[in-house]
Amino acid sequence: MFSGKDNSSFGWDEHRQMVVAEDAVWNSYIIASQFKHRSFPYYNQLTSIYVKDRATRKDAQTTVDIVKEIDDEDVATANNLEEG
Repeated sequence: MFSGKDNSSFGWDEHRQMVVAEDAVWNSYIIASQFKHRSFPYYNQLTSIYVKDRATRKDAQTTVDIVKEIDDEDVATANNLEEG
C-alpha cells in the first residue's frame, strides 16, 4: 500500500482491511496515526479504480477515463455474450 523511501514499516491486514505498523512507527508518523485503528472497508474496490496512479504524463488516467474504460469493456462483453 505505501511505497517509497522510509515507508517499508507499514503493512496491510487483509482480514481487518486496515493499515498496520508497530507503535513506534505510528508514533513517528504523527499525521498517519489517525489511521491506526481505522479500517478501509472499500479498499479493494477503490484499488480497482486508482491502481493506475503511478502513470504520468501521456499514460496518466483520471477516474473518469477508468470508469469509461470499465463501461466500454462491460458493453463489449455483453455484445460478445449476445452474439455467441
